[in-house]
Amino acid sequence: MILYSKNQLIYTNPDLIPRWVDAFTQVQSSSCTFAVVPFENSTFGTVVFTLDLLVDRESSFPDLLVCGELYMSVCHCLVGHASQRRAQRSPGEDVQLPETSNPEPPSRRMVDFQHIDAVYSHAQALGQCERYLSLHLPGAERRDVSSTSKAAERVAEEGRNSRAVAISSSLAAKVNGLEILAEGIQDRDDNSTRFFILKSQESHEFPPNRASSAEQREWKTLISFTLAQQPSGTLADVLQTFKDRDLNLTGIHSRPSLEHAWHYVFLIEVQGKRAATGGGPMNAALDELGRKTKDWRWLGSWIDRAEQPRRSRTDYAAIEDPTMVATIEKGSSLITKPK
Repeated sequence: MILYSKNQLIYTNPDLIPRWVDAFTQVQSSSCTFAVVPFENSTFGTVVFTLDLLVDRESSFPDLLVCGELYMSVCHCLVGHASQRRAQRSPGEDVQLPETSNPEPPSRRMVDFQHIDAVYSHAQALGQCERYLSLHLPGAERRDVSSTSKAAERVAEEGRNSRAVAISSSLAAKVNGLEILAEGIQDRDDNSTRFFILKSQESHEFPPNRASSAEQREWKTLISFTLAQQPSGTLADVLQTFKDRDLNLTGIHSRPSLEHAWHYVFLIEVQGKRAATGGGPMNAALDELGRKTKDWRWLGSWIDRAEQPRRSRTDYAAIEDPTMVATIEKGSSLITKPK
């Protein structure tokens, strides 16, 4: 974890915020201004830990809102100790793999790792590299840890005789004194992750009350809700609320509510924004939502970045603090202290 204050790096410690829940807690308690957490990956889907924290079954984070999003390309590396390159081949010689209809690019070819029996990484990273692992490390145990940075740290701690490798970023390899054994091992070259920027509701500024239909489509809103007894069509009736107002539904997720078996909390993303006072299609939809659901919660509105070109670190118009971009590009979650 990397801690910033007033655009200066003041502390680096991988154990500072070891769990996503701690990032949420820091924002809720106003110990920090923002947190940046992964929400979904283009290859492996939703990050369940973040989804559960947004569902907030225990009402632990009543003041948290999503105020922005980031899309970042993700390049995974296989990292370990240099001694793990040993094989019955000359150092650095590529393994000669059988011809396939979809051969690996040169950057993804790797030396012999038959002696490796474990791969550490976060579940998301393991899933994003499934094809590579199946081809090259089919017998290695996959060991799920809290983050890709923690995976690299674990391999470093085991020492040069370790029979394990990690999937992590090149930065994590450098920080932990490990060698990049193979890079670009993700299943898809377009692999990317969407991050949510969290802040406290107390510091949130609502967008203008009025907006054209085109302007509404430039925004997204996240809402959670539960239903009471569910006669046929109840969920469809709720979603119709948004369609009737020309508000496009862009995503829907569900998690067990834990109130009783087979009862769910739904999270939906909708094009449009909530205004500070009454008026506008989103506010009208939310008013009707209150009559059709058991309970509901607005979790924030922000500018939609999905259709915009991927940016360099200096071109994130929605981010006021440039350290956010720098930190995400390093593969870390972010905590910024209040000014």
